[in-house]
Amino acid sequence: MISPMKVAYLLSDLGGGTGHHLLEMLRHRPSETWDAEIVSEAGHGPHMVLPVKHEILTAPGGPARYPVRQLLRLRQLERRFRTTQPEILHTYFFWSILYGRLLKLRGSVRRLVENREDVGFDFGVHEVAWLSATRHLPDRVICVSEAVRQAVLQREGITPSKVVVVRNGIQPEAPSTDPRLDELREDLDIAGQNPVVMMVANYDRPVKGVTWFLDAIPAIRRAMPQARYILLGGGKRQAELRERVRRLGIEDVLRMPGFRDDVQRFYELADLSVLTSLSEGLSITILESMRHGVPVVATRVGGNPELVREGRTGFLVPPRDTERFSAAVVQLLRDRALRERFGAEAKSVVRRDFTLERVVESYAEIYRAVLAGG
Repeated sequence: MISPMKVAYLLSDLGGGTGHHLLEMLRHRPSETWDAEIVSEAGHGPHMVLPVKHEILTAPGGPARYPVRQLLRLRQLERRFRTTQPEILHTYFFWSILYGRLLKLRGSVRRLVENREDVGFDFGVHEVAWLSATRHLPDRVICVSEAVRQAVLQREGITPSKVVVVRNGIQPEAPSTDPRLDELREDLDIAGQNPVVMMVANYDRPVKGVTWFLDAIPAIRRAMPQARYILLGGGKRQAELRERVRRLGIEDVLRMPGFRDDVQRFYELADLSVLTSLSEGLSITILESMRHGVPVVATRVGGNPELVREGRTGFLVPPRDTERFSAAVVQLLRDRALRERFGAEAKSVVRRDFTLERVVESYAEIYRAVLAGG
């Protein structure tokens, strides 16, 4: 009997779309194919049920200033992985990626796989210099979209055969939700005849372009006064965003419920999903919208064009272009038949091209190739 592959995942935290996707992927992997453990610097949400062993790293002690804290963390990781000896270390996000490369350089791990979740929009010259100088160390770099792959190749000069695309996946059937949408509408003070435009985003990440969504609402409202808007998410900028809402005069049509565990119910309520990001890798929010049969209007950035099929599942608009964005939203709000056609095609695309099963199979194939030295 062949022993399962032993894979350790190192990342800064399990929050956001990346952590959620990793946990879902591990939950659906065949346990006889690979054993997994997660090592992170921060914990997980109280409602997360983890499918594998999870260790939260303790603070390494010593001064918190750069680079002392990072060197202490590297030493801590070196002791840990020399003891546990995973066959493959799989890293996410810049610091974990750099730690993984230095661990391999020092012989603490033998095989290294990396994930790239975005195009590196926030990398500065120092990050790029580190990645370029250590580009020979990873065995594979997994990119969530072709847009991300091209950014990695152009920026870092990694051998192209080592850089592969595995697009994010999702369970094709939406999880069962509380069907009482009338109660949700009542809670939100949204009548049944009001079409709903929804955006899900982290308020604290400017790259999500939340303000561009808010700034477009007055123009959409003039064309479609009956529409209502939901901005779902959370963060420390909530008070700042509410003040912007007040200045725009859209308090009566916009709902900001904050972070919700029942986000799937909101997809059931939505007639249209929007994303005004300035950069994206491959959006889980768009995938979830499509799975629920909700058409999408998104910015033409990063991996969004690899998800949204223009004129088939939604529309793509230039970033920061509130006029084009507003026009696309209005077009779909005015045409229910078009929304339904786009939504049906979106469901079909998810079932065909973006399943978790495909992700699991791709990761297993990559791990086997790395272990075989390929």
